[in-house]
Amino acid sequence: MVKDAWSQEGRDPGVARELKYYSRSYGGPEEEAAEEANEQKQRQVLHEDGWPLKLKFEKKSLVSGVLMGKCRRSPMTGEITMEKPASFPNFQVVDLAGREFLPRDRHTLEEDNYLFKPIPLMYRTWLYQRYFLKPEGFGRGRDMDYIVRQALSAFCLDLQMWDGRWSPVMMYAIIMFLSALTCSSLIISSACATGLVSCAISIGCNTPKAYRWDRFLSLPFRLAFLVYIFVVFPTDSSLEIMGTVLVILLVLMELWAGDMSFLSTYRFHCSYTLLKCIGGRVFVCQREGAEGLNSFFGRQPDRVEPNLVQMAKWTVQNHMIAEIEGLIVELRPMTPEDWSAAAQDYHKNFAPATFISLPVFEQELSDLQDDDAEDLQDHIPDKMARGAVRGTQFLETLQHFRQAREIYGGSQQLDWMIEDVDFGGD
Repeated sequence: MVKDAWSQEGRDPGVARELKYYSRSYGGPEEEAAEEANEQKQRQVLHEDGWPLKLKFEKKSLVSGVLMGKCRRSPMTGEITMEKPASFPNFQVVDLAGREFLPRDRHTLEEDNYLFKPIPLMYRTWLYQRYFLKPEGFGRGRDMDYIVRQALSAFCLDLQMWDGRWSPVMMYAIIMFLSALTCSSLIISSACATGLVSCAISIGCNTPKAYRWDRFLSLPFRLAFLVYIFVVFPTDSSLEIMGTVLVILLVLMELWAGDMSFLSTYRFHCSYTLLKCIGGRVFVCQREGAEGLNSFFGRQPDRVEPNLVQMAKWTVQNHMIAEIEGLIVELRPMTPEDWSAAAQDYHKNFAPATFISLPVFEQELSDLQDDDAEDLQDHIPDKMARGAVRGTQFLETLQHFRQAREIYGGSQQLDWMIEDVDFGGD
């Protein structure tokens, strides 16, 4: 029997016409029990943490080299900004198996060794792009990975934290303005001169080799300005005294917040030695420096399968770093906490998690149809990709990148190279 939910007597017909009709078929107690069990099963599809057990993924495609030359470093704030084109997608997971579909069950995802979380290394990206577009001494490297080696071997800070990489002119812009309270033309002119000199040094040092020397080069001028304030300390009026004391406090605050913070974070600076390339512009590196980094920030060591990186032992000093179309990222294995955060985001926004695939490993059944994706997407790849770029290719100069593309038969494995950049004028 089919029962019309809106056929009851006395219901307003005008309202009934605006509402959608709802009907339900009653096929007996057995069908009702099966339907109730199905609804109960759907309500119980939750993970142990109380968030959805199933996730939805969407694969994103990368456009070759769209980020190259888009990375900038501000000489004033020291921040790295990326002018990301609309064609470059946001992605949350990197799949080294080259799959079209990912497992949706969180228990399967937690056991998948091929899924990694990308952590952008913005300063490494800036260094890499500057070295790529303006190469120096490329003939000494003579290999395709030389630019990456340069960027990784640089001694810099990769953490997002308060440090002294910002220019002193950020504080001296305020000091120059408030120096008028001293009513002393000597202090005002000295403050302006110190600020302008610091600004010029910051702009001149905004290069990969000199940016770390910004504060050291301007430090003598700033200390000389502090000493000069004490020498010409005005005492004619209370306003002059208060203004001079305020300027002194700001100068000391700038020294403490800038130079002292730079010295306190210097221990977290590090460099990387490129050990090997496992394919697809994914590198196994060894960190030098930043001792005690994991214990200080409470970060657990990465659990990387040794067979995945072809190493007998994986230590806390080892890292996986990838170059993805001009972006340098560290690849950290996805943890249960990461999947829990993704499930919470999916529960709130109902937006699928995005991922990109790098052909370092490939599936035995790589061409999955949409109808078979539900059953075959949990397949774990177990062989190396035959088409992945391996190791180091010896090249004479950067101009030979295009020749390398022709050697590989126009393969998209070398799409990370930039076609429209003229290297001849640099």
